Amino acid sequence: MKKWTSKQLRTAYLKFFESKGHLIGKSDSLVPDDKSLLYTSAGMVQFKPYFMGERVPPCTRITTSQKCMRTDDIDEVGDAVHHTFFEMLGNFSFGDYFKAEVIPWAWEFLTKVLKLNPENLWTSVYKEDDEAYDIWTKVLGFPKERIVRLDADKNYWPANAPLEGPNGVCGPCNEIFLDVDPSKGYPKDPAWSIAHDSNRFVEIWNLVFTQFDRKEGGELVPLPFKNIDTGMGLERTVAVLNGYASNYDTDLFMPIIDKISELSGKKYGKKASDDKCFRVIADHIRSAVFVMCDGVLPSNTGRGYVLRRLIRNAAQKGLKLGLKDNFMVKIIPVVVDMMGDVYPELIEKQSLAEKVMSAEEEKFKATLEAGIERLENAIKSTKEMGIKKLAGEEAFTLYDTYGFPLELTIELCKEKNLDVNMDAFNKAMEKQKTRSKAAGNFADVMGSTVDSCFKEMEKKDISKTDFVGYTDLDWDSYVVAIIDKDKKLQNCATEGDNVQLVVEVTPFYAEMGGQVGDKGIIEGDEFFAEVVDTTQELGYYLHNTKIKKGNLNLGDKVTLKVDRIIRMGIQRNHTGTHILHYALEQVLGDHITQAGSYVNDKRLRFDYTHFEAPSQKQLERVETIVNNSIFDDIDVKTVETDIENARKLGAKALFGEKYGDTVRVVNMRNSKEFCGGTHVESTGQLGMFKIISETSVGAGLRRIEAITGRNILRYINSMTKEISQAEDILGAQKGHLVESAKKAVKDIEDYKAQIENLREDQVSSEISDIISRYVKINGYNYLAAYVPDKDVEELKMLVDKGIDQMGAGCVVIGSNYEDKVTFVAKCTKDLVKAGCHCGKLVKAAAAKCNGGGGGRPDFAQAGGKFTSLDDALEAFGAAKETFEQLTKK
Repeated sequence: MKKWTSKQLRTAYLKFFESKGHLIGKSDSLVPDDKSLLYTSAGMVQFKPYFMGERVPPCTRITTSQKCMRTDDIDEVGDAVHHTFFEMLGNFSFGDYFKAEVIPWAWEFLTKVLKLNPENLWTSVYKEDDEAYDIWTKVLGFPKERIVRLDADKNYWPANAPLEGPNGVCGPCNEIFLDVDPSKGYPKDPAWSIAHDSNRFVEIWNLVFTQFDRKEGGELVPLPFKNIDTGMGLERTVAVLNGYASNYDTDLFMPIIDKISELSGKKYGKKASDDKCFRVIADHIRSAVFVMCDGVLPSNTGRGYVLRRLIRNAAQKGLKLGLKDNFMVKIIPVVVDMMGDVYPELIEKQSLAEKVMSAEEEKFKATLEAGIERLENAIKSTKEMGIKKLAGEEAFTLYDTYGFPLELTIELCKEKNLDVNMDAFNKAMEKQKTRSKAAGNFADVMGSTVDSCFKEMEKKDISKTDFVGYTDLDWDSYVVAIIDKDKKLQNCATEGDNVQLVVEVTPFYAEMGGQVGDKGIIEGDEFFAEVVDTTQELGYYLHNTKIKKGNLNLGDKVTLKVDRIIRMGIQRNHTGTHILHYALEQVLGDHITQAGSYVNDKRLRFDYTHFEAPSQKQLERVETIVNNSIFDDIDVKTVETDIENARKLGAKALFGEKYGDTVRVVNMRNSKEFCGGTHVESTGQLGMFKIISETSVGAGLRRIEAITGRNILRYINSMTKEISQAEDILGAQKGHLVESAKKAVKDIEDYKAQIENLREDQVSSEISDIISRYVKINGYNYLAAYVPDKDVEELKMLVDKGIDQMGAGCVVIGSNYEDKVTFVAKCTKDLVKAGCHCGKLVKAAAAKCNGGGGGRPDFAQAGGKFTSLDDALEAFGAAKETFEQLTKK
């Protein structure tokens, strides 16, 4: 049998279906909406709008080599066949051909192109699909004894869709299997073997006949036209064609495994536990590289968390292979070399992927150090108390505060024969979700009330609001709805009322896309109202108004006037976000993705994905690019077009956003973005641009706040005033503030050093007074002393000086500071070898003062409440007794 490489199979598949009239393309070039749909395990998800007849595809026949990501069975990765990232070869028909064409084509490709032995092929069809069965038997002459009919749990997509859902596009499927061990003869129960014996009967192709739209209640409504969606897993098929028992033996993984072997010094195939680590690392790094090159950065939520989990899980497996240094970044070039010719974005983004991976590996090191220390202490305490499960709250703290993967906590606990209390963990997680949603509960409640109000308006056939605010800021219109503070429709409103007004046509922009709603006034005959905000629900624009004068009735004619000064401020800042986005890409790299924005008339806020804090020099370059664009006074042009044409124009869509058939593109020379907001006519109207702050708002997520226009003058005036005040305080001459500030800082540092020297002298004197009190216990020097009114730092200095002067032994010093008592202990290495443990000494002392604490064998501190000197002396007695027990020979 011919040996197949992955490239050969991929090419053969695409060329075969190209000969059948299919358009070749990668899935991301054909997805009608947003890129976030890219990582799925079935083509029908991406192409649902085509299947439903909601969009017109670029071609009714398409074939793809499709990137797929699936992490729901990530824990299974490491065996022979499971992956988080894989490629799916597929061919799709959107109302073009159907079963009569696709089944014979599948047979032709398998037997004529791949040259598989026809006698080793089997197929399964849905039990009610007579059409597919007849094509196999009557058209192709396929033996009936190698066809099995199965229920919807095996031969329907999604599985069991007719009975269990989900609602949406679905249909029966036809799976094709290769018998990899025909020497075993005809199976006793073919249906069972096909359904369950995957070691012998390997599924290599699934033909899905998407012809229904499942509705609530299980009704299967025929789609506007019948469709085809097929899937052939590249990794699995290459393995089967070459007779490999594992997908990881193919050319899609072996170069990575060889690199891991080179770095670790261990050989693949020698030890089962090591082999699993090899496979997990190979899979996860391959996945991580693709995800990073598509603009996703590690974080603690969403896609970023999936990426972080992949990287950290691979890092943990690397530790088991002895790979302690940053090793994954060294494997990225291997992945790029393997896949870059097919996916050129890997070559383009290799440098970014390496920087992100290196930074994430460093973060994981820090996480491990902090998290493992805390986890080990928690495990030790749990076992000492005889408890079989680690507290779920502790696991959650590690996850939430330290960023420590839950999976790693579970794995390390298992090594110590402990479980994790997952019920308590999940409860803690739910509490956190409830807290994070608390701020949004009001909106949720209001939303449900408003929805009912607007559904009532829809029933009354009240037309949705027309917006003319791109070109006009004043407009005459008619009132079509008045909504009171209880969200009820009213026929009139009177002076003093706070109401929401809906009109037929408005120049007021409603809050959306990060841009705040307009403010202004509405007036009519003997009527005047102030608009404090504008929002929208279900296509109705809500003018949130305070009626200052007169009465208003349904049907009244009114004049709407947008506050021009506020609108211009908003427009300056909104246009500023677009130029800022472009500038960030130029300076930091084209991986920059907008993660959110907020613009009002005062300032702009722009959230973006990036793996590290930009330097001051980089921020200055960003500011320069933005201001040069402003000084060039570039025309800001807008055009409305269909989404496909917008993409051809090079317009950038926001990651994760949904768009309709018609989109608005805002173009200012190099910056082209989908945007429904309002903008200035030319960039010169921004005046200037100034970054006020750049901060981190989460892992892999950063925020810039900036100002434009008149706000810069206010900012300069404010800064000038603060500088003048600082000069007065420091007694600095004009223009010499920095010099004076440096001198002041140096003086303070000198004073601190003098104070510290005095403290050390005082401590040395105090320890000299008490050093003679040490006693011999079990042959070892032991000093315990109470020194009043000392803080923790002074106590640490005392025990250090005590050890220095005593030479060898153990020192325990206690003191009251305000209403607390603190104990600090330190001992030399010979005492540690003899059994002394400072953590246990201070813990015993603190227990007498209703406190606690602990630490290392050679140093520890603990504390409690200070009630009386007698209690403190009793605490010293407990420490001494513990020392005697620990050092007893």
